[in-house]
Amino acid sequence: MGRTTIKDVAQKAGVSTATVSHVINNSRFVEEETRNRVSHVINELNYRPSAVARGLATNKTCIIGIIISEQSNIFFSDVSKGVEHTLRPENYGLMVCSTSEDLSLEEHYFNMLLSQRVDGIIAAAISKYWNVISEAEKRDTPIVFVDRHYDSMEGFYVGSKNIEGAYEGVKHLIERGHRKIGILSGLDRLSTMRDRFIGYVKALEDAGLSPNPDWNIPSQLSVDGGRRAIQHLFSKKNRPSAIFVNNNLLSLGALLEIKQMGLTCPEDIAIVGFDDHPWAAISNPALTVVKQQAKRIGEIAANILLSKIRKKTLEKTQILLDCELIIRESS
Repeated sequence: MGRTTIKDVAQKAGVSTATVSHVINNSRFVEEETRNRVSHVINELNYRPSAVARGLATNKTCIIGIIISEQSNIFFSDVSKGVEHTLRPENYGLMVCSTSEDLSLEEHYFNMLLSQRVDGIIAAAISKYWNVISEAEKRDTPIVFVDRHYDSMEGFYVGSKNIEGAYEGVKHLIERGHRKIGILSGLDRLSTMRDRFIGYVKALEDAGLSPNPDWNIPSQLSVDGGRRAIQHLFSKKNRPSAIFVNNNLLSLGALLEIKQMGLTCPEDIAIVGFDDHPWAAISNPALTVVKQQAKRIGEIAANILLSKIRKKTLEKTQILLDCELIIRESS
């Protein structure tokens, strides 16, 4: 038996296909008796309307696109959970696109989501290509940016107070008596990494300390990147007694490499990481972190997007959430 079509429903209910469509999309008044009869046949035949056809009829797909850098990063996983938690009760589905920090992929997914006629986009964007946002708006595709920003960004943005969060993390190390503090700074082209570096420098300078350029180790945002950064840092004769780590994957790599070297933390080197992670509380030692409100970022971004889809007037352009310093054993 083939797939049930709208014609099958119309024939069994004794109505036109247009009437069935109006019942499904609630696009025109249909007498209650007729509506009930059509609904009964739809359930009886287990008819599933084509999402494409419904999109053409209503000019809505009920799909939201979300562009993130890496699904394996717990931060972006939690952001996505916040988005999904908010959109699911509104009957929206998510189309998740992961760029792996590749600018060409970011551009590709942006264009793909527009071609798929998604109702809106949530994006952790770094490419200036997003300046074509005006073109997306002309297509009636609202966009909300999360976590990262780029120069001359316009529109709605939800993120963390990265400068302040990093400042508190480094200040904590200073209060523990450390004066030689390095940083695993990640990728300089990311606004989050740059802002956290600013917070790192400010905390040092407010304490009368000068950042040592030799202790600023950039790298890819990965576990392997963290391991390589520690290897590079410990290859120097003059090395710090503590490090601030700009990203949770880098923190994991740093802890693994320190253990591989036969060193102990915080005795040989203290660590404070940015971003919490399920393993952070149970690692050996448990990791001191600056925690972001990742899920809340996703929830706020999704609510803004829903408001924009519904043509509601919104005032605040940028929303920055506080971070929390969680002190554990590594510092």
